[in-house]
Amino acid sequence: MMEQILDRLVNGVIEGPEDLIGMGECLNLLDELEKCQEFPERWSTNINELRQLFNCLILEDSKDPNADWESIRKIVAKMHANGGKQPLADQEPPDEPALDGEDWKGLVGDFSTVPAGEEIGSSLPSNGSAANDDRVMAPDDGNAQQGEMTEIQDTELLKDFIEEAREHLGAIELNMLSLEANPNDQEAINAVFRPFHSIKGVAGFLNLKDIHHLSHEVENLLDAARSGNLVISDSVIDIVLQASDILKVLLNELEKVQNEESAVIPASPIVFQFLERVRSFKAEEPSPEGTPVRKVGEILVEKGIVDKPTLEVIVERTKTTGKKLGEELIQEGLATSREVSDALREQRRAKDSAASVRIDTQKLDNLVDMVGELVIAQSMVLQNSEVQSIKDQKLQKDTVQLNRITAELQRISMSMRMVPIKNTFQKMIRLVRDLAKKSGKEVTLVMRGEETEIDRNMVEEIYEPLVHMIRNAVDHGIEKPGERIQSGKDITGTILLAAEQKGGNIVIDVQDDGKGLDAARIRAKGIERGVISPDEQLDEKAIYEIILHPGFSTKDEVTDVSGRGVGMDVVKKNVEALRGKIDIFSTPGKGTHFQVKLPLTMAIIDGMVIRIGEERYVVPTIAMKESLRPAKEAFVTVQKRGEMIKVRDTLMPLIRLHRTLGVTPRFENPWEALLLVVTEGKHSYCLLADEIVGRQEVVIKSLGGSLRKLVGISGGAILGDGKVALIIDVKGVVSIYEENGK
Repeated sequence: MMEQILDRLVNGVIEGPEDLIGMGECLNLLDELEKCQEFPERWSTNINELRQLFNCLILEDSKDPNADWESIRKIVAKMHANGGKQPLADQEPPDEPALDGEDWKGLVGDFSTVPAGEEIGSSLPSNGSAANDDRVMAPDDGNAQQGEMTEIQDTELLKDFIEEAREHLGAIELNMLSLEANPNDQEAINAVFRPFHSIKGVAGFLNLKDIHHLSHEVENLLDAARSGNLVISDSVIDIVLQASDILKVLLNELEKVQNEESAVIPASPIVFQFLERVRSFKAEEPSPEGTPVRKVGEILVEKGIVDKPTLEVIVERTKTTGKKLGEELIQEGLATSREVSDALREQRRAKDSAASVRIDTQKLDNLVDMVGELVIAQSMVLQNSEVQSIKDQKLQKDTVQLNRITAELQRISMSMRMVPIKNTFQKMIRLVRDLAKKSGKEVTLVMRGEETEIDRNMVEEIYEPLVHMIRNAVDHGIEKPGERIQSGKDITGTILLAAEQKGGNIVIDVQDDGKGLDAARIRAKGIERGVISPDEQLDEKAIYEIILHPGFSTKDEVTDVSGRGVGMDVVKKNVEALRGKIDIFSTPGKGTHFQVKLPLTMAIIDGMVIRIGEERYVVPTIAMKESLRPAKEAFVTVQKRGEMIKVRDTLMPLIRLHRTLGVTPRFENPWEALLLVVTEGKHSYCLLADEIVGRQEVVIKSLGGSLRKLVGISGGAILGDGKVALIIDVKGVVSIYEENGK
């Protein structure tokens, strides 16, 4: 029994000091090892030392992670070589390369030889989609052995394969984060399955047996998950991530030998060991549905790890220190990291097992639309003059009750469209790590408000803007380590990614502690590229917004991270498509702050109802800065053509909405009417209206095919009296104004 655990311990694939999953698995194996009857007491010191080293790495308390990692490797190697027969001091670890975070083979140990003639295949159930695909090449003869050699015949094809395979592995790891958050996401499963299928096919064509066999086994595993015969569990996710890590090592080995004269690749024993694990894999039983979700502290108390009074003291302490409960318990020595990790995993499984019902998204959208119609119909009935003339007290009480029920019904139906932004945020972890490595910088990503919910239709749309902002923060914002030290900063830069709900908006913040934006350099580049004229006077905020212009970049050289002038204009375009806005703040030497404000949902808009003549319109409040009635002397003309309004020493163009919309206003003079100050691009404008009726949340209605592309109008809304009001598209109105020569 003990020898089996030791074999599993040294044969566990761990990528490096950041592989928390692998370290957690090793801690479990150490617990099992201590329970063995043949466990030598003299090993207790080594086991405790291993636990301390793992805890330091997990809690990021290690002063030298690579040195601690090397110590772990040596201790494990001694235990495996000793096998409990001699004192550990008499054993020396085998000569193996030190772990550097990229090569974890030093921890793997000595693999046993796979018996000749043993078939390499999968016993997992499948719907046959992979097995029956004529394009899928099964492992050549099923008799691959450890001593086989692979000869490279076309180095040019091999080079292309290595590049493509690495791109596929990047996509796999990115989608595995989504799968970790939602194991039932079929699209995520397919997104992981397809890259393995591509790698397997090309590897088979190039006769790369190890890569072909490995990807074939994982493909079968994922195919079983696609067909519903296998539930994605933590063990399945661990296997897929382990396969990805092995493939990385194999690709590195390929790259080393592809230019050598022999161009022969020896078979890797680690693949055979991994295939054994996949073949012996048994699916986990799903946990019973409807399990109540418990807190981590409750789970630890139930297991007898910590008593309730002590837990209550620690919980109160976390409110002042801001630390997580598990972190406090570990630091106080009240629980081990493994115990806290197990409690967290148990809590997540309880959440995942909560009863749920799958429903077609189209049906859900129809339900939300009908609830919106119900609210409108109720408002129409209650505002009917005949109903309002009834003075019956019971009717008034029933009306109040009806209002309460419909409001709650609308709230619940809208919440059904909402999903946490956590999945999107988690994808940024790997992005920051990769970008920091490419640019030679030390960067940490801090996330807050991951549980903030956002309209599911907006989740995918916000991903690309976040990628561009994070990319700019790493490349343009965070300085090189040497520059940060000279500036008196910590060598590691920090990027804050936060989300919160404010009123009817979702606010997403991307903030770095880098060098900030150089307003003078941006202005100079803006003049050089013709974005602004040399004599144009702009405030600091308007200068910052120049970076949102298409093709704008302050970088003189193009890197693989940025510098092509493509990115921030995409951010602006996508945010505006979601009816949101982006603000930029920066302090030289302190950092830059991008703030994106989005409506809470795409189905309802918070708007200001205005009147022009006999017609009413809705202006989105997110586009408005303020409303005012100007003094007569604030109205000026430029060369007797362009009309301007002076607002607090700033001249703003006057846009007469009635001319754009083709209606007759009640007031022609601005000082008799009302002005709505809006911002578009780097300029502010004043929209002329007769009066403001009030603020109201309205359900957005499409105008239909013939009017969908009407410039200046983004949709319609049914008001409480049953009449339709058009929703003003501020960007479209401004574009009409600019095109017509102002």
